[in-house]
Amino acid sequence: MDVYLIGGQSNATGQGIFKNIPPDFFTDTAVHFFYGNGLQGVGKPMQWGPLSQASETNDKFGVELSLGTTLQQYYPNRQIGLIKYAFSGSNLYSQWAPGSHKADTNNYGAEFKKFVLTVDAALAQLKAKGIKPRLRGMVWIQGEADAREIAGSTNAEAYGKNLNHFIQRVREQWQVPNLPFLYAYVIPVPQQRFTGREEVRRGQQQVDRKSGNSLSVKNAFAIPTDDLQLRADDINTPFPDDKVHFGTLGVWELGKRFAKQLKRK
Repeated sequence: MDVYLIGGQSNATGQGIFKNIPPDFFTDTAVHFFYGNGLQGVGKPMQWGPLSQASETNDKFGVELSLGTTLQQYYPNRQIGLIKYAFSGSNLYSQWAPGSHKADTNNYGAEFKKFVLTVDAALAQLKAKGIKPRLRGMVWIQGEADAREIAGSTNAEAYGKNLNHFIQRVREQWQVPNLPFLYAYVIPVPQQRFTGREEVRRGQQQVDRKSGNSLSVKNAFAIPTDDLQLRADDINTPFPDDKVHFGTLGVWELGKRFAKQLKRK
């Protein structure tokens, strides 16, 4: 099975409104899906099942639906599996801190610990069924918490360095040295409370494999998002002022962009 990982904070848990998905947008339930504790979906957390939405509540969804469906369209003769763990409001500098190396578990952040537990449990269940998993890529939607004024300028300025290290550690953790790592640019519209927005986005740009910067990582891909629909513009949105989170169509398109880049790699 080709397995892809999903991680991050609230735009990764997903803020798309499930009932607003247009009826002609198809979700392929032949795709296998595993999501961690703290998320709600059609099935149960920490168990493999067919592709479904999984967010803080099951009336919302993330990139899993369009990502999995599009990948299956690209590779109709392969088994596709997604493993998702995300936690809203979580930062990279502390909560997702991956330690200096795999054995440095005392310095794992709380969310990185849960992410590792989720992925390891999912892979172990596949192996117990006689299925050989092959990690093919990871998508990451995070950075808003590191740009918040409460994070401080030092953590915002360190985002590129921290993301570089996080990618290296994910690859070390599961022994996939060149694992494609895709991440979405955050905060398309400047917001007063996100005082570190420019620093975080600069760090994201520097990590991209084509940046030419010392923080650049091979097979790391920054995905454009500034043109995506936001939750403020969603149909009958309950959050008319929310220009931080992607809306239904924005989430769906982002998943397709991730899949398209994974196909190109």
